[in-house]
Amino acid sequence: MKRSAFPDFRASTFDDRKLYLSVIFMILLFKIAVLLIWGPGVAPDTGGYTRFAELILESSDWLTDAGLEDSAMPTTVFRIAGYPMFIALTQLISSENWQWIVVLSQFLLSAVSLYSLSRLISALGMKPFWGAFCLLATGLSFSLLLDSMILTDSFATSLFVIVLSENAAATLRGRPFGFVQALLFGMLITLGFLVREGVAILSILFVIPFLVRAFVAEKQRWKSCAAIAVFFIPLIVATQLYKTWNEDRTGYSFITSGSQTIYMVGLVDAAEKDQRIFSGNEPVDITAREKLSNYSFSEVLAVQWSLFEQGCVAPELANISKQKYFESWVNYPGSMLRMTIGHIRENYATLTFRPFGAIRETGFWIHGEKPWPDYRELRESMFDDAAAFALFSGEMVERVIAIIITVAFVILPIVWLVRLYLGKNVCKREVLVCAALWAVYFGVLFAHALVHLETRYLAPVVPFSTLIGCFYLQRIFDRKKVLDASS
Repeated sequence: MKRSAFPDFRASTFDDRKLYLSVIFMILLFKIAVLLIWGPGVAPDTGGYTRFAELILESSDWLTDAGLEDSAMPTTVFRIAGYPMFIALTQLISSENWQWIVVLSQFLLSAVSLYSLSRLISALGMKPFWGAFCLLATGLSFSLLLDSMILTDSFATSLFVIVLSENAAATLRGRPFGFVQALLFGMLITLGFLVREGVAILSILFVIPFLVRAFVAEKQRWKSCAAIAVFFIPLIVATQLYKTWNEDRTGYSFITSGSQTIYMVGLVDAAEKDQRIFSGNEPVDITAREKLSNYSFSEVLAVQWSLFEQGCVAPELANISKQKYFESWVNYPGSMLRMTIGHIRENYATLTFRPFGAIRETGFWIHGEKPWPDYRELRESMFDDAAAFALFSGEMVERVIAIIITVAFVILPIVWLVRLYLGKNVCKREVLVCAALWAVYFGVLFAHALVHLETRYLAPVVPFSTLIGCFYLQRIFDRKKVLDASS
């Protein structure tokens, strides 16, 4: 029988949906168990959010006084206000248990994002085994660590996953992009921006899946294209209001001054390989030559403080770093490109499935010590201890599975896109939706690699690398079964 050109949405039965909801509930219970054992986690960045929250609760002075003369990186200027305001609200509810309220809230929103991901799994017509695996891999890998921490990553990741999943599922069903849904998506991403300001830049990548949705829509394509503009309205309004507020209290129009360190980190990474980066005669060049020796983050902060002592305030420091960064791309493109490529590490191939690694890292960040040694340490002692051998075997299997999924995700969407272009018998919607999510993944990867890339910055898109990798692996196995049956 000839395969339909469109996915069979009936493949996702009521029992499948119950299975996915059960998996999500199990993941939520597991996270709560980890929370009860280890408690909420804090990281170096947590202090900045809690200090901002304290200022909010102490008085309303922060609304009109940014404290530019007090510090090179004033708290209410360096951080965006959304997450600290949420922390302040939880502290009003319970001054002793506010961390638990924050983490439980992150658990709940993460569960909602998994539900949206399950709707995409159903829309793709994935088999229950593969669908359940994708949910477990997502909920017990990155999500386990970030949801347990007092950090902005969890909320931002969940909102990203909700919007991308719901849009992809609607695209697969051929539904046009309506104004109401576009406005709702825009409001969700705006909430993400108020928690993590970098979302404003990354939101540009949403145009790719939105255009795919307009292209494959069965009707009202013009409306779907117009809805893309509606999507950006809440974000544009929020960014302009935030800039206006900052201009009223500082005299400078900006969102945050976080770019003063973000761009400088990229410059310092590039300068470690090419010292011509800071060979000029501007104050930033002279100061960098004085302060840099190990090219560490502490020296990045030292450069900022030195320039502050020379009379530059945070918004000016942000502009100096930004201007120097783009000038370096013009003057030393090879060095800046090498810096960007150097930020992309091979261990990112193991992010699609890492429950062992996530539990170990969660224990380290929260409890202060690893529940068991890492992969390299286990390898050295695996023949001396049965527990070490079992853990090493588990982590080795985990890494192999993750790499297979990642390779499938990186390569197969391109192969299927080429097959679609050549007119082969492939489903256009499936291929284009997966290709759009593939493009968003690499867009996020390279956007961060251009300046500073940490593993957690990929959390919003790793679920889709897992999902798409598994989806194409399922297709390969299904095709192999058909070929074996016909031979």
